[in-house]
Amino acid sequence: MKPDSATEIVRELRSRGHEAYLVGGCVRDMVMAIEPADYDIATSARPEEIVEIFPRTESIGAQFGVILVIYRGHRFEVATFRSDEAYVDGRRPTGVVFTDAKQDVLRRDFTINGLLYDPISKEVIDYVGGQADIQAKLVRAIGDPHDRFEEDKLRILRAVRFGARLGYQIEPRTWQAVAAMAPRIHQVSSERIREEVCRILTEGRAARGFRLMEESGLRREIFPEVEWTGHIEASLRFLKPGALADFAMGVLLHHTALSSATTIVERLKFSRAEMHHILALIGNLPQFSRVRQMSVAEIKRFFRLNRFEDHVELARIHLMAAGKDLSDVNYVLGRLAAWTDKDIYPEPLITGDDLIAIGFPPGPVFKEILTIVEDAQLEGRLRNRSEALDFVKGRYGRA
Repeated sequence: MKPDSATEIVRELRSRGHEAYLVGGCVRDMVMAIEPADYDIATSARPEEIVEIFPRTESIGAQFGVILVIYRGHRFEVATFRSDEAYVDGRRPTGVVFTDAKQDVLRRDFTINGLLYDPISKEVIDYVGGQADIQAKLVRAIGDPHDRFEEDKLRILRAVRFGARLGYQIEPRTWQAVAAMAPRIHQVSSERIREEVCRILTEGRAARGFRLMEESGLRREIFPEVEWTGHIEASLRFLKPGALADFAMGVLLHHTALSSATTIVERLKFSRAEMHHILALIGNLPQFSRVRQMSVAEIKRFFRLNRFEDHVELARIHLMAAGKDLSDVNYVLGRLAAWTDKDIYPEPLITGDDLIAIGFPPGPVFKEILTIVEDAQLEGRLRNRSEALDFVKGRYGRA
């Protein structure tokens, strides 16, 4: 098991004369009786000593004292106790000074993430009042919040994420710093902002997260094109934890003009596939209100949209947030249940080669003819190749 492996790493480091503890979010989660997803380890061992002790390692930030240890099939970040030198770019220190456990904790972001745990003695070591803040359900910066946020501007947004995800209040001085420094979030790369925003959207309590972003001014800085409305807030309440990031972004942006949504997803540097899906969700949402007026062929083509279940879920969320009935969604689900994949994606009755064989020269008309034939096939008016060829000859004649 992963926690047992983490304990074994701590034991091994101590057997070589080093201090070692579990640290950070995993300790917070254990104090909250939540099973951690990952276990990080802090130690007095230097990076070169960590590499010497463990046979399988990767250097992911040795200049900052961080080594990835692969142990019993699991991956653990093992970091040397350190304090940070000056932050010039508002993201990472210019260098680090290897130090002791207490100084290592004091450089971290929030008290709830500043706990150490001794898995041998089962003791929590708390230099910053993190246990009390967990009990009080508070997100509090370690030391001066302006200093912590000045070091890494992404912490401004991380305060909101932890407040939302854990259902905690943000301690007043920390909150004042979040609001005061919100305009400086632009010093953070688009990629890091995107990752943090997507975590706010997908880790649970997305509506609370964006309410905090609205009240702090972060929403206006990151999403100036998005009008914060009761409908969007209600929509985010229906967003399930663990949703894929592109779907979650579609929920956030579904009331935003397509041109503005395009600007946002390009600015946040989503992948091409994610951008396509987000914009498809927004662009196709109105189709649900006219689905009863569509022909059978149009409906079946509508159902071919990539990850169509996301389109259905967005329509459901949109209608529930608006307090409307789900009859359009239920109609779509009923149609889907009545058809097999073969009904929606039938093998073509004819191809361009067949059109050439009966005398049509290749050209733009091919697409028109094949689309009309497929429409008739989808609607059950043409059932085989012979009927399709007769239909084309009767409608277009021979070339």
